[in-house]
Amino acid sequence: MLTRKAITVGNLRKLWRIGLIALAASAICSGIAAAGPQNGFGAYVGLIGAAEGQSNTKGLSLGMDAQFTSKDNWSLNPYLMVSGERDSASRSLADGLAGLQIRRWFDDWFVGVHGFVHDRLVFAGGSVQSSSYGPGMGVVAGLELADGWGAELQTNLFESTATSDTRNALQLSLTYRWH
Repeated sequence: MLTRKAITVGNLRKLWRIGLIALAASAICSGIAAAGPQNGFGAYVGLIGAAEGQSNTKGLSLGMDAQFTSKDNWSLNPYLMVSGERDSASRSLADGLAGLQIRRWFDDWFVGVHGFVHDRLVFAGGSVQSSSYGPGMGVVAGLELADGWGAELQTNLFESTATSDTRNALQLSLTYRWH
C-alpha cells in the first residue's frame, strides 16, 4: 500500500522556530573567531532512534555528503543517507533520504537546518507492509576536527507511514571528511 501523508502545520511551525533560533544565534555570534569549514566529501555511520505514535525504532544509518563552503563560515551540504531499523513490533524498516543542510560554522563546531525527501519501506513477515515518501525537515549540530574526524547530532521530522502521527528521529553519527 502506497500512502502519502502531510506534515502537520503545528509541527512544521515548531521545527521552523527551532531552525530560526539556531540561525539567529549564529548571526548574533558571528563575531566569534572561526577557522571556517573546508570543501570536501564526507562519510557517516551512526545510530538512529525514532518515535512514531506508540512505536519506537532503533537502527543503523550510513550516509555521504559533499560540502561547499563560503568565505562567511557557511556551508551547503547536499547529502544521501540510508537507514535500517527494527521497531517494537519486530518489523524491519528501510529509509532513504536525499537532502540539503545549511550550516553555520564556529571554528570546528556547526549548527544548521536541513530539508529532505525520503522514501520509506516497512517489512513484516518477509513482505512490504507499507511504503511512504515525502518531505521532511530538521536541525543539525556537530563538530569537525582539522584531521577530518567529527560527530554530528541530527533530528528529522516527517510524516508517518502507518499512523496519523509524525515520525521524529534522532541520529548520532561519527563522520569523516576528505578535504
